[in-house]
Amino acid sequence: MGLHWLEGDLSFPSKRIPLPWAAAILVVFILPLSFYLGKWNFPLWVSFIVWAEYFALGAKRDTWKIIIPSLPFGAGVGAAWCASSVALSTLLVPYFGPVHGVYAAYALTNLLWIPLILYGLGWTHTFTAGTLAVFNGFTLQLAVYFTGTLPPVGPMENPYYVIWWSFLWSVLMAYVGWGFGWFNVFLTFPRKPSGYNH
Repeated sequence: MGLHWLEGDLSFPSKRIPLPWAAAILVVFILPLSFYLGKWNFPLWVSFIVWAEYFALGAKRDTWKIIIPSLPFGAGVGAAWCASSVALSTLLVPYFGPVHGVYAAYALTNLLWIPLILYGLGWTHTFTAGTLAVFNGFTLQLAVYFTGTLPPVGPMENPYYVIWWSFLWSVLMAYVGWGFGWFNVFLTFPRKPSGYNH
């Protein structure tokens, strides 16, 4: 099966900058995205989760073949769940109140969207191999939506706009996280050792 990327990193002197120091350097470059961009402030935790995913899937550039299509599938299912729940809650809230009505809407629409995402994992080899990315996309979209960590631009009073804007923002931040993973490996300035096939 070959060496895990971390085992390979430790088994020969192939890096000009050790990975822990390259990661610290990268964070220095990343922090301004959270501190200085005002309402365009990046939810770095989204990017950091996908940065870790890059390494969990092997720390190779070709992880984009799994991560790039799998994340939006999961995030799209999350957004569709939210949108259908908002639509159903308009019918249920008058009868059950704002808390119970919204809860009931999410509970009922869950019966459609959660099985869909699990069945969807088997639709393509990419989604099967990218199970982690699919679920990360799903949970990250929900987290961005429910915490409101997205730039307040556009018709934010429209609940459906906010849902799809949170979908777009979470996917963009996830793709930035993939870039962090790639750039982290780049910062080590790796040398391919003789006799090692990667």
